[in-house]
Amino acid sequence: MRRPRAALLCAAVAALLASVGACQSGPTPSSRPQSAGTAIPSASASVTTTSPMPSADPTTKRPAARPLTTETSARAKPSPARARAAALPKPAPPRPKPTPPGCRVPAGVTSRQVVLVDAHGSGATIRACVRSGSRYRQVLGPYAGHVGLKGVSSAKREGDLRTPVGVFRLRRGFGVKANPGLGAGSWLRVDSRDVWVDDPSSALYNTHRRLPTRGRWNSAERLQQSPAYNYAQVIGYNEARRPRAGSAIFMHVDQGRGTAGCVSLPTAALLSVMRWERPGVVIAITP
Repeated sequence: MRRPRAALLCAAVAALLASVGACQSGPTPSSRPQSAGTAIPSASASVTTTSPMPSADPTTKRPAARPLTTETSARAKPSPARARAAALPKPAPPRPKPTPPGCRVPAGVTSRQVVLVDAHGSGATIRACVRSGSRYRQVLGPYAGHVGLKGVSSAKREGDLRTPVGVFRLRRGFGVKANPGLGAGSWLRVDSRDVWVDDPSSALYNTHRRLPTRGRWNSAERLQQSPAYNYAQVIGYNEARRPRAGSAIFMHVDQGRGTAGCVSLPTAALLSVMRWERPGVVIAITP
């Protein structure tokens, strides 16, 4: 006997509702009882662990300070050596080097070129100066040289081992060696016969002569002397040839000590000055 279609539909709906209610009202056969407060993940679920957050300071509610590591401790406490260094006073900044003095040429000098000799004992500081307007400026030097073993004197006497003070012309040059390029005056290359008369009783006192003597003088200085007179220049002192006022005053190669009355410079400095000179150059020797 066939049921009515409406009855079949009602029976199907009733069976469906019964199955849904069973799913919602109780555990499935595969479910296991769980203890309160414990979650058991399923086999397919991934497990994630989380590091605990740092504890917070209850007063400031900020994270508590981490303990100092070895590195930070070293920075907080400097070593004894560093502590001592930090305690030392800081060195003073370097002072600027003093400006070297200019050319203090004696008053009344008007020559364009001046070789300035500032004496101190038997030593001397030597500069080459050129006139610029109403003043002089240094163009060569300063050079360390020498004057007389007993210094300088404004009352020079023959044989007193002093260099005369004053302003004098620089005359011709001479030497054992050839002319290095003297810019003022002529050049005489000397040999064993060349002398400078230093006999105050001779009419040829304080002049250049050639041997033999022939009774014209009793004493004279030989000019063929190396290395002192490898290069030399006549200083025009006592050109009036006053007896005993001094003779044979030259500018020549330095020997590392005071002279018998001349002015001396190291070879390189002397040659630089000689090549710089022009006619009319003077030398000013000051105490």
